[in-house]
Amino acid sequence: MRLLTFIITVYAIGLLLARNTISGYISLPGGIVWLDVLTAILFATAFSMIWSKGKTFAMGTIPVLLVGGAVFGATQVGMIKPTPFAAVATAPLEATLNRAWDGHFRTIARIDNGDIGVLVDTGASLILLRYDDAMRAGVDPALLDFDIPLTTASGRSYVALHQFSQVRIGGVVVRNVAGAIAMPGELHNSLLGMSFLEQLTETVIRRDAMILRQ
Repeated sequence: MRLLTFIITVYAIGLLLARNTISGYISLPGGIVWLDVLTAILFATAFSMIWSKGKTFAMGTIPVLLVGGAVFGATQVGMIKPTPFAAVATAPLEATLNRAWDGHFRTIARIDNGDIGVLVDTGASLILLRYDDAMRAGVDPALLDFDIPLTTASGRSYVALHQFSQVRIGGVVVRNVAGAIAMPGELHNSLLGMSFLEQLTETVIRRDAMILRQ
C-alpha cells in the first residue's frame, strides 16, 4: 500500500511539473483541462490512501474521484471551446510558447479547420504538415500533387504545395500562409516554418520562452 501511494504521488508531481511541456502535445480541445483533472485525481487518491491507512476506503474513493473528475472535465471542456491552444495569449496580438523537454518550441496551432501540434523550425522555409495533420486541417487530398522534391535525414521525398487560409497561435493570426504537405508516413512532426514567422513583427526568445508578436 505504501509503495502504491508513493508511486501515485510521484506520478502526480511529475504531471504537475511537466504540465506546460505535456500540454504542447495535446491536440484534443480542452486537453490541458483533462491533464489538470488527472493530476487532481492522482493527488486526491494518494491522500485518501494515506488518510484511510487501508484499502477499503481508498478503493471505494477511487471510482468516485474518477467519475467526479470526468464530469468536471467534460463541463470545463464545454466551457473553453474558443481557443484550446498550448501557446498562452499574453496580449491581443501576442503569444508565448514554452520550451519543451527536448529543447524545441512546440505548440498547438489552429491551421484552417484543425488544431495541429507543430514544432517551430526556423530552418524550414514553409509550414510543412504531416499528411494526417493536413487531413485534420480540412485539406482536400484530391487537390494534392506531390511533385516538389524534398531532402530529409531519412532520404529523398516529395511534398505538395498548399496555401493555408489562416494560421492562429494564441492571439496571433496570419492569413494566406504558404505551406506544403508531406506524403503519408514521410514526416515525424509538422513544422512551423518561416512562411509564418517572417510575417510577424517580432520573434523573441527569452530563456525557456519564445514570444511571438504581430
